[in-house]
Amino acid sequence: MQELMDFLMRHWMLTLAALVLTVMLIGNELTRGMKKFRDLGAAEFARAIGQENALLIDVRETDEFRGEHIKGARHIALGSLAGKLGELESHKASPVLVYCRSGNRSSAGANILVKAGFTNVAHLAGGIMAWKGESYPVTKK
Repeated sequence: MQELMDFLMRHWMLTLAALVLTVMLIGNELTRGMKKFRDLGAAEFARAIGQENALLIDVRETDEFRGEHIKGARHIALGSLAGKLGELESHKASPVLVYCRSGNRSSAGANILVKAGFTNVAHLAGGIMAWKGESYPVTKK
């Protein structure tokens, strides 16, 4: 035991780095376990779009949406989503599918929806980039 303590004291920076990384890893795992929406790959997302009553939301900015989007998507920019929750009230129990360019904004959007009481929320992991990477179609406006 004394040898371990001596090692830790001599290599305090290494010990501190290991401790910080361990705390970060535990925090990441706890956060992931508490997440209330699903991450879907492109194939799963495509199947989910076909579900009855599924609501597809594109949370990108207007110019991105106009450039290309997944057919049937409703455009609600992430910055406007919280203010439009009342318009989506009838979809609280329906599948709600959210996507953006790379998955970051849609994850934030999915969190907003979950906190507002939506119970069946998923987002497209990797966003429309992953969608197109798997050769799924997009439409241009």
